[in-house]
Amino acid sequence: MVTIKDLLTHGISLVPIPYGLKGPTNPGWNNRQSVITSPSQEHLVKNMNIGIAHAYCSPVTCAIDIDDFKESRIWFASHNIDLMSLLQANDAVVIHSGKVNSLKLLYKMPLGMAMPSKQFKSTANKMIVEFRCASTNGLTVQDVLPPSIHPSGTQYQYIGAGSILALPVLPNDLFQLWLNLLAPQLKNSKKVVSATPETPRNIADLKAKLAHISADCDYVTYRDIVWSILSTGWTCAESIAEDWCRTAPDLFNDTSFNSLVNSYSPDIENPITIGTLTHHAKIGGWHA
Repeated sequence: MVTIKDLLTHGISLVPIPYGLKGPTNPGWNNRQSVITSPSQEHLVKNMNIGIAHAYCSPVTCAIDIDDFKESRIWFASHNIDLMSLLQANDAVVIHSGKVNSLKLLYKMPLGMAMPSKQFKSTANKMIVEFRCASTNGLTVQDVLPPSIHPSGTQYQYIGAGSILALPVLPNDLFQLWLNLLAPQLKNSKKVVSATPETPRNIADLKAKLAHISADCDYVTYRDIVWSILSTGWTCAESIAEDWCRTAPDLFNDTSFNSLVNSYSPDIENPITIGTLTHHAKIGGWHA
């Protein structure tokens, strides 16, 4: 049996939920400082239901929430994805609340990014499936974990062959489908009003800073530098970011780069700005 200590030790951040409910009631529960992250806080969720705080887990996690199994299976098939294969995979982490036709698949997010959640509903506005990770402003969403008790009285259970302590990475076809669903939303959110004009001098200055930052770095730095460049809102920003990423050819991958660019949004809480790039450039020896 997986214990609270096991979860916290393996980087799973938790949300305290009153016993018998499926959602937290305390204000600000979805802020990073409100979630439980350390084994020393284990007592704070004693005799309570628990939820996984996807965006604040290490690494970031997500859930594919199947609200209507029959309709979801048809919908995924229309996108060349076999839902049954996902559920029956040797490493599948599946949660069942006891509700008929309702399941959740848990995964680690690729590239360590937190993605805005996205719902798909039928033409009759009935929920079919939801991709769950974060809100549009970057705060976490949560999903209830076993052995919590559902409001109906049933107990949440793991029914897949995998373990939550060894979550598989979200399959690429699901990741790409999620990105496609978000595309209109992400496109609208990227209308950045740049505080720095796109002039030859400013472009040259940015490139001079980038020359002091190695693209052969940890993922968080890599992501932050790309997002810093995109935060300018310049028409050439993506091209500059790609040129910098390609200076580490052994790490560069077209699909991963495009996914990273598509995941950028200036509307999240505490967005990355050009100041982050300048900070890393100074560490690398750049001087104004």
